[in-house]
Amino acid sequence: MRSRRAFTLIELLVVIAIIAVLIALLLPAVQSAREAARRSQCTNNLKQITLAMMNYESSNTSFAWTQGVVSTTYPIINNGGLPWTGGNGAEYQNVSCFSMILPFMEQTPVWNSINFSFGVYPYTTSPDVCQGTAMLMVINSLICPSDTGKGRCSYRVINGTNWDWWSREAGSGALTRPQPGGQTIGTVAGITDGTSNTMMFFERNRGSQIGQSGPARPGDVYTGGPGQTWGMPTYILSNGADFTYFQTVYIPACQQFAQQNPNTLWTYGGLWWIAGEYTNTVGNASLTPNSKVPDCSGWGGVGTGIGTFSARSRHPGGVNVAMCDGSVRFIKDSVNPQTWMYLGTRSGGELISSDAY
Repeated sequence: MRSRRAFTLIELLVVIAIIAVLIALLLPAVQSAREAARRSQCTNNLKQITLAMMNYESSNTSFAWTQGVVSTTYPIINNGGLPWTGGNGAEYQNVSCFSMILPFMEQTPVWNSINFSFGVYPYTTSPDVCQGTAMLMVINSLICPSDTGKGRCSYRVINGTNWDWWSREAGSGALTRPQPGGQTIGTVAGITDGTSNTMMFFERNRGSQIGQSGPARPGDVYTGGPGQTWGMPTYILSNGADFTYFQTVYIPACQQFAQQNPNTLWTYGGLWWIAGEYTNTVGNASLTPNSKVPDCSGWGGVGTGIGTFSARSRHPGGVNVAMCDGSVRFIKDSVNPQTWMYLGTRSGGELISSDAY
């Protein structure tokens, strides 16, 4: 009889097993390469945003506010005054700094579609009829490709180490917020700590937008926390008394509240790049990057105005941060908490070694 040439079943299974092992060995390398490409794109996004803000400062002799200076309660027409100086608007409805720098990001048509005579209501999943055209626009340079959340903004302007949305001078970041008392608007000259030692923007994952159900994902905020999550002695975390309070009182209270109230979440962080308040485009240098401590706000419901809105990303080991000199650095999760806070302020006078982060 003539013998037939063919693979036996055992030989076939061995070949399949070898191929499977090779794929298993190659998959981490492929995933690592893809993440490296996404991280590079995220770095480029932050660099573009920072350069746009620098060009804005050069043209206007100051940075934009963390929140724009025009706001009204829709649909009342603005009377020219800020809400706290005789205007008829609400401060949380100010437009974002990203809205102000759009012409320097080659987004002039989007900028033209914004009606700066009105504010924007940020706590809704549907756009209003006034700002709807701009609100629905997706600007790729404002979204990190590694960000698994939903929404239109993966980056936050840093409000220094201020605990709430005010910009007290002792804890001010490069950009500030208009407020009673004559807050000094940010300029390059005002960054006395050095532009290479002061952060301007960092990453923060967009919220999950899955509704009020836990556990929290990066970008979500626990809201309506106990009184310990509301106040600080001076509301400036880089202050010694506030830092001690934060470590010994706030963090335990926040962790306990999160465990007992897993569904009390605001899950729409980063929903609108046009909105200039904490839940969308502003953060603070409170918790270190990707902290295991969740973000908590004493504010009920929408979780805005006060609390921790910290840097978080899907990049393994840290987050991308844009410095005021235009550079973008990768800050590790292991950075010292006080060093992190020092990097968040523009004029604290702290000495920071280049190898500290």
